[in-house]
Amino acid sequence: MKTKSIFAITIAAALALTSCETMDSIAELFSGGGSVSQQTNGSQADSPSNAKEPRYTKDKIDESVWDLSKLDTARNVDYMYEVEKNVILEMNMARSNPKKYAELYIEPRTKRFSGNIYNGKLMTQEGAAVVKECVSFMNTQRALPVLKPSKGLTQAAKDHSSTQSLTNQVGHAGTDGSDPFERMERYGSFMTAGENIDYGCSSAREIVVSLLVDDGVKSRGHRKNIMNKNFTTAGVGYADKHKAFNYMCVIDYSGEYKEKE
Repeated sequence: MKTKSIFAITIAAALALTSCETMDSIAELFSGGGSVSQQTNGSQADSPSNAKEPRYTKDKIDESVWDLSKLDTARNVDYMYEVEKNVILEMNMARSNPKKYAELYIEPRTKRFSGNIYNGKLMTQEGAAVVKECVSFMNTQRALPVLKPSKGLTQAAKDHSSTQSLTNQVGHAGTDGSDPFERMERYGSFMTAGENIDYGCSSAREIVVSLLVDDGVKSRGHRKNIMNKNFTTAGVGYADKHKAFNYMCVIDYSGEYKEKE
Protein backbone atom coordinates (compact mmCIF):
# COMPACT_ATOMS: atom_id res chain seq x y z
CA MET A 1 0.00 0.00 0.00
CA LYS A 2 1.25 3.45 -0.85
CA THR A 3 2.05 5.89 1.90
CA LYS A 4 2.03 9.62 1.38
CA SER A 5 4.41 11.47 3.67
CA ILE A 6 4.01 14.91 5.18
CA PHE A 7 4.19 17.61 2.55
CA ALA A 8 4.35 21.25 3.40
CA ILE A 9 5.54 24.68 2.36
CA THR A 10 7.71 27.32 3.91
CA ILE A 11 7.71 31.00 3.00
CA ALA A 12 11.26 31.49 4.27
CA ALA A 13 9.95 34.16 6.66
CA ALA A 14 9.14 36.33 3.64
CA LEU A 15 5.65 37.17 4.86
CA ALA A 16 7.16 38.91 7.87
CA LEU A 17 9.44 41.22 5.92
CA THR A 18 8.97 44.88 6.68
CA SER A 19 7.48 46.94 3.90
CA CYS A 20 10.80 48.57 3.05
CA GLU A 21 12.38 45.22 2.16
CA THR A 22 12.13 43.53 -1.21
CA MET A 23 11.80 39.82 -1.77
CA ASP A 24 15.29 39.81 -3.31
CA SER A 25 16.72 40.74 0.07
CA ILE A 26 15.81 37.42 1.67
CA ALA A 27 18.77 35.56 0.23
CA GLU A 28 21.07 38.45 1.11
CA LEU A 29 19.96 38.33 4.74
CA PHE A 30 20.97 34.70 5.13
CA SER A 31 23.64 34.29 2.46
CA GLY A 32 27.22 33.61 3.47
CA GLY A 33 28.37 35.56 0.43
CA GLY A 34 28.61 34.69 -3.23
CA SER A 35 27.83 36.00 -6.67
CA VAL A 36 24.38 36.12 -8.23
CA SER A 37 23.89 35.10 -11.83
CA GLN A 38 22.22 37.81 -13.88
CA GLN A 39 20.84 35.45 -16.52
CA THR A 40 17.09 35.91 -16.34
CA ASN A 41 15.67 34.70 -19.63
CA GLY A 42 14.22 31.30 -20.40
CA SER A 43 11.24 29.40 -19.09
CA GLN A 44 11.61 27.05 -16.14
CA ALA A 45 9.57 24.55 -18.10
CA ASP A 46 12.43 24.29 -20.60
CA SER A 47 15.19 21.75 -20.00
CA PRO A 48 18.63 23.06 -18.97
CA SER A 49 19.93 22.10 -22.39
CA ASN A 50 17.85 24.74 -24.16
CA ALA A 51 17.25 27.41 -21.51
CA LYS A 52 19.44 29.80 -19.59
CA GLU A 53 20.18 29.18 -15.93
CA PRO A 54 17.74 31.05 -13.68
CA ARG A 55 19.12 33.59 -11.21
CA TYR A 56 20.52 32.08 -8.05
CA THR A 57 23.00 32.81 -5.28
CA LYS A 58 26.04 30.56 -5.17
CA ASP A 59 27.26 28.93 -1.95
CA LYS A 60 30.83 28.20 -0.95
CA ILE A 61 31.61 24.57 -0.09
CA ASP A 62 34.77 23.46 1.69
CA GLU A 63 35.83 20.30 -0.12
CA SER A 64 38.17 19.41 2.74
CA VAL A 65 35.05 18.90 4.88
CA TRP A 66 32.63 17.42 2.37
CA ASP A 67 33.38 14.49 0.05
CA LEU A 68 31.72 15.69 -3.12
CA SER A 69 32.52 12.46 -4.94
CA LYS A 70 29.92 10.77 -2.73
CA LEU A 71 27.53 13.61 -1.99
CA ASP A 72 27.19 15.43 -5.32
CA THR A 73 24.98 12.75 -6.84
CA ALA A 74 23.20 15.00 -9.36
CA ARG A 75 26.25 16.76 -10.81
CA ASN A 76 26.33 14.91 -14.11
CA VAL A 77 22.63 14.74 -14.95
CA ASP A 78 21.42 16.78 -17.91
CA TYR A 79 17.87 17.54 -16.74
CA MET A 80 18.64 19.87 -13.81
CA TYR A 81 19.87 23.43 -13.57
CA GLU A 82 22.99 24.07 -11.53
CA VAL A 83 21.03 25.41 -8.56
CA GLU A 84 18.80 22.32 -8.57
CA LYS A 85 21.85 20.05 -8.49
CA ASN A 86 23.14 22.14 -5.59
CA VAL A 87 19.92 21.59 -3.64
CA ILE A 88 20.46 17.83 -3.94
CA LEU A 89 24.05 18.31 -2.76
CA GLU A 90 23.05 20.44 0.24
CA MET A 91 20.45 17.89 1.34
CA ASN A 92 23.04 15.12 1.04
CA MET A 93 25.48 17.14 3.13
CA ALA A 94 22.82 17.52 5.82
CA ARG A 95 21.84 13.85 5.67
CA SER A 96 25.36 12.45 5.63
CA ASN A 97 26.64 14.49 8.59
CA PRO A 98 23.77 16.27 10.36
CA LYS A 99 25.90 17.46 13.25
CA LYS A 100 28.57 19.02 11.04
CA TYR A 101 25.96 20.65 8.80
CA ALA A 102 24.30 22.21 11.84
CA GLU A 103 27.63 23.35 13.24
CA LEU A 104 28.72 25.07 10.03
CA TYR A 105 25.52 26.46 8.57
CA ILE A 106 22.73 26.56 11.18
CA GLU A 107 24.14 27.24 14.66
CA PRO A 108 26.01 30.46 13.67
CA ARG A 109 22.64 32.06 12.83
CA THR A 110 21.58 32.01 16.49
CA LYS A 111 23.98 34.87 17.17
CA ARG A 112 22.32 37.18 14.66
CA PHE A 113 18.95 37.52 16.38
CA SER A 114 17.52 40.32 18.47
CA GLY A 115 14.29 38.87 19.79
CA ASN A 116 12.49 37.58 16.72
CA ILE A 117 14.37 39.91 14.36
CA TYR A 118 17.11 38.27 12.32
CA ASN A 119 20.05 40.36 11.14
CA GLY A 120 18.22 43.54 12.07
CA LYS A 121 15.81 43.23 9.14
CA LEU A 122 13.82 40.01 9.03
CA MET A 123 10.94 39.26 11.40
CA THR A 124 10.66 35.55 12.15
CA GLN A 125 7.92 33.76 14.05
CA GLU A 126 10.01 31.83 16.57
CA GLY A 127 13.30 33.71 16.71
CA ALA A 128 16.56 32.04 17.72
CA ALA A 129 14.71 29.36 19.68
CA VAL A 130 13.71 27.41 16.58
CA VAL A 131 17.25 27.60 15.20
CA LYS A 132 18.63 26.20 18.48
CA GLU A 133 15.97 23.51 18.44
CA CYS A 134 16.99 22.56 14.90
CA VAL A 135 20.63 22.33 15.95
CA SER A 136 19.68 20.05 18.85
CA PHE A 137 17.65 17.88 16.49
CA MET A 138 20.48 17.59 13.97
CA ASN A 139 22.96 16.74 16.73
CA THR A 140 20.91 13.64 17.60
CA GLN A 141 20.47 12.36 14.05
CA ARG A 142 22.34 9.44 12.57
CA ALA A 143 23.87 9.68 9.12
CA LEU A 144 21.48 8.77 6.33
CA PRO A 145 22.16 7.47 2.81
CA VAL A 146 22.44 10.11 0.12
CA LEU A 147 19.52 11.00 -2.11
CA LYS A 148 19.86 10.01 -5.75
CA PRO A 149 18.43 12.31 -8.43
CA SER A 150 15.37 11.26 -10.41
CA LYS A 151 14.38 12.60 -13.80
CA GLY A 152 10.72 11.80 -13.26
CA LEU A 153 10.57 13.44 -9.83
CA THR A 154 12.43 16.44 -11.23
CA GLN A 155 9.91 16.81 -14.03
CA ALA A 156 7.08 16.57 -11.50
CA ALA A 157 8.71 19.28 -9.39
CA LYS A 158 9.33 21.47 -12.46
CA ASP A 159 5.72 21.06 -13.56
CA HIS A 160 4.67 22.78 -10.36
CA SER A 161 7.40 25.42 -10.11
CA SER A 162 7.18 26.44 -13.76
CA THR A 163 3.44 27.05 -13.68
CA GLN A 164 2.86 28.33 -10.13
CA SER A 165 5.82 30.71 -10.38
CA LEU A 166 3.91 32.66 -13.02
CA THR A 167 1.24 33.44 -10.40
CA ASN A 168 1.26 34.83 -6.86
CA GLN A 169 -0.11 31.56 -5.46
CA VAL A 170 1.55 29.30 -2.90
CA GLY A 171 0.86 25.74 -1.86
CA HIS A 172 0.89 22.21 -3.23
CA ALA A 173 -2.17 22.47 -5.47
CA GLY A 174 -1.11 22.83 -9.08
CA THR A 175 -2.59 25.42 -11.41
CA ASP A 176 -4.20 22.43 -13.16
CA GLY A 177 -5.70 21.18 -9.88
CA SER A 178 -3.12 18.41 -9.42
CA ASP A 179 -1.67 17.38 -6.07
CA PRO A 180 2.01 16.40 -5.60
CA PHE A 181 1.34 12.69 -5.86
CA GLU A 182 -0.61 13.01 -9.11
CA ARG A 183 2.29 14.97 -10.59
CA MET A 184 4.79 12.32 -9.47
CA GLU A 185 2.65 9.54 -10.93
CA ARG A 186 2.78 11.17 -14.37
CA TYR A 187 6.39 10.08 -14.70
CA GLY A 188 6.72 6.99 -12.53
CA SER A 189 5.46 4.97 -9.58
CA PHE A 190 6.32 4.96 -5.88
CA MET A 191 5.38 3.40 -2.56
CA THR A 192 6.10 6.43 -0.38
CA ALA A 193 6.54 10.08 -1.30
CA GLY A 194 6.51 13.65 -0.03
CA GLU A 195 7.00 17.23 -1.18
CA ASN A 196 8.64 20.37 0.20
CA ILE A 197 8.25 23.86 -1.24
CA ASP A 198 10.29 26.93 -0.33
CA TYR A 199 9.46 30.50 -1.37
CA GLY A 200 11.83 33.45 -1.33
CA CYS A 201 15.28 31.84 -1.18
CA SER A 202 17.65 32.09 -4.15
CA SER A 203 20.48 29.94 -2.74
CA ALA A 204 20.51 26.14 -2.49
CA ARG A 205 21.88 26.36 1.04
CA GLU A 206 19.29 28.89 2.13
CA ILE A 207 16.54 26.72 0.69
CA VAL A 208 17.74 23.67 2.60
CA VAL A 209 18.51 25.52 5.85
CA SER A 210 15.13 27.28 5.74
CA LEU A 211 13.37 23.94 5.33
CA LEU A 212 15.40 22.33 8.11
CA VAL A 213 14.79 25.17 10.57
CA ASP A 214 11.09 25.24 9.65
CA ASP A 215 10.28 28.50 11.44
CA GLY A 216 6.57 28.72 12.24
CA VAL A 217 5.77 25.17 11.06
CA LYS A 218 4.58 23.26 14.11
CA SER A 219 4.90 19.82 12.52
CA ARG A 220 8.48 20.48 11.28
CA GLY A 221 7.27 18.65 8.19
CA HIS A 222 9.95 20.05 5.86
CA ARG A 223 12.70 18.95 8.22
CA LYS A 224 11.16 15.50 8.52
CA ASN A 225 11.06 15.11 4.75
CA ILE A 226 14.73 16.04 4.30
CA MET A 227 15.77 13.69 7.12
CA ASN A 228 13.38 10.87 6.22
CA LYS A 229 15.31 7.59 6.06
CA ASN A 230 12.64 6.10 3.78
CA PHE A 231 13.31 8.61 1.01
CA THR A 232 16.04 7.54 -1.38
CA THR A 233 15.40 9.68 -4.46
CA ALA A 234 14.55 13.32 -5.10
CA GLY A 235 13.76 15.77 -7.86
CA VAL A 236 14.03 19.56 -7.78
CA GLY A 237 12.26 22.33 -9.66
CA TYR A 238 13.52 25.89 -9.13
CA ALA A 239 12.06 29.08 -10.60
CA ASP A 240 13.03 32.75 -10.32
CA LYS A 241 9.83 34.38 -11.56
CA HIS A 242 7.31 33.95 -8.74
CA LYS A 243 5.09 37.03 -8.73
CA ALA A 244 4.96 37.33 -4.93
CA PHE A 245 8.30 35.92 -3.73
CA ASN A 246 10.55 35.99 -6.82
CA TYR A 247 12.03 32.55 -6.09
CA MET A 248 10.44 29.20 -5.41
CA CYS A 249 11.83 25.69 -5.13
CA VAL A 250 9.84 22.46 -5.22
CA ILE A 251 11.47 19.26 -3.95
CA ASP A 252 9.74 15.93 -4.53
CA TYR A 253 10.88 12.86 -2.59
CA SER A 254 10.24 9.17 -2.91
CA GLY A 255 11.32 5.80 -1.76
CA GLU A 256 12.28 3.59 -4.65
CA TYR A 257 10.86 5.48 -7.65
CA LYS A 258 10.28 3.53 -10.85
CA GLU A 259 10.54 5.82 -13.85
CA LYS A 260 8.15 5.30 -16.75
CA GLU A 261 9.85 4.10 -19.90
